[in-house]
Amino acid sequence: MRKGFTLIELIVVIAIIAILAAIIAPNAFKSIEKARISGIEGDYRTIKTGAMSYYADTGDWPTNGTCSNASNCLLTNNIGNVSGWDGPYLEKWPQRNPWGGSYYWREVSNGAFGTGALERYVVATSVPAAAITKIDTNLDDGVNSTGTIRIVNGNIAMHVSDDQY
Repeated sequence: MRKGFTLIELIVVIAIIAILAAIIAPNAFKSIEKARISGIEGDYRTIKTGAMSYYADTGDWPTNGTCSNASNCLLTNNIGNVSGWDGPYLEKWPQRNPWGGSYYWREVSNGAFGTGALERYVVATSVPAAAITKIDTNLDDGVNSTGTIRIVNGNIAMHVSDDQY
């Protein structure tokens, strides 16, 4: 009597493993994408909360002539000697978004949101269009050309405030 497995038995086991892998792999990749989307949404909310806290304390928005950029306003110990400053408002400025792009604060008169006022938003670069649509669905109206989440020059722009409020 020989000990071992037959070729048929090995093929059956390999086929079962392949079928299980085919079922599990797509779910694993979906989980990775969901985590990336959650990460960028969390970063946006953190920056927005910091900016709104800054506004509540000082009566002004970051970069309205008080400091060189929003991360300086929200992180550094009152470098512009702004009255009411009670920060830091962020523990750290996110260096990279989950897709390897960067975040930056944008302040534009009548910019991406067309309010006719000075608009402030957080821009994230290198975010895939499908992810932008999912983020827009989660945080806004699901339409990339309306609401608080927009596509601007291929990047995602997430509205924080404008002077109409």
